[in-house]
Amino acid sequence: MRKSFYLYLFIFAALIALVIYVNGRRYHEKLENQVQSLRTELYETDQARKDALSVQVKADYENSVFSLKGNPEAENYLYNLGLDAFEVELIVKDQLLELNIKEGGNPLVPYVGKGRGFRINDTKFINHKWVLANFTDNDRWGEVLIRYDINKEKEVEMETIKALLFDKDR
Repeated sequence: MRKSFYLYLFIFAALIALVIYVNGRRYHEKLENQVQSLRTELYETDQARKDALSVQVKADYENSVFSLKGNPEAENYLYNLGLDAFEVELIVKDQLLELNIKEGGNPLVPYVGKGRGFRINDTKFINHKWVLANFTDNDRWGEVLIRYDINKEKEVEMETIKALLFDKDR
């Protein structure tokens, strides 16, 4: 009887050890899968963050190289006039858009538009003297480089340096 008791006890202990081993192995595999998925998610998030940062750095670089804001020479010039870059952009944009309401379109665009004439849509300030603008008459479009001067009284003088017309028929 004693032998069979020890035999049953050994079998029971072996079964418990087997169950613990199998459950431990499953738990370990489950944790490994979770760790692997978290590592993958972290890698993808890190790549997305790096991509976003590179786009931001590129945009900052592009904006600082040819821009009114972030250009120390242009900002110093405007500071000496008692103006800041944001204020100058608003004044010049308002003046350009105000010229759009003239009969025949904006006079800074050296082309004759069909229908209502050419109107300036958007601007990109290159520095404290030049602005690049795109224009359209709803049929054709183009770009114009405009030189502007602004004085302490916030009066703006503008002249067209060069214009380029894209025609969909060509």
